[in-house]
Amino acid sequence: MHPRIITIPGLILYLCSVSSLAAEVELLTLYKNPFSQPAMVKTPPPPPAVVEIVLPPEEVKLDLSATMVSATNPMVIVDGEQLTIGDKIEGLKLIAVMEGSAVFTRAGKKYSFAIDDRRER
Repeated sequence: MHPRIITIPGLILYLCSVSSLAAEVELLTLYKNPFSQPAMVKTPPPPPAVVEIVLPPEEVKLDLSATMVSATNPMVIVDGEQLTIGDKIEGLKLIAVMEGSAVFTRAGKKYSFAIDDRRER
């Protein structure tokens, strides 16, 4: 096997042909790493809703004994009755259920009851 002999003029001719070929071919330039993780977009949390919830008047005495928080059908047990969102008891309409508490509305005012706030009837 004979080693290939490269002459200086041959090398110059080869390099010129490669550089002219590279000039004709548009090279792909990567502006970012395709294997890097995408940047997480940070959106600020919405401002908390300002809702005035007052304690129920003394004449409204409900015994909230249990709450069940659910995305589809939250429930409470008040005075032994099972209520879902929209149900009414003693003129109060159930509008929200949280862990251990419930919010009712009557005449445009919101009233909060908690399991710990059991009142005697």
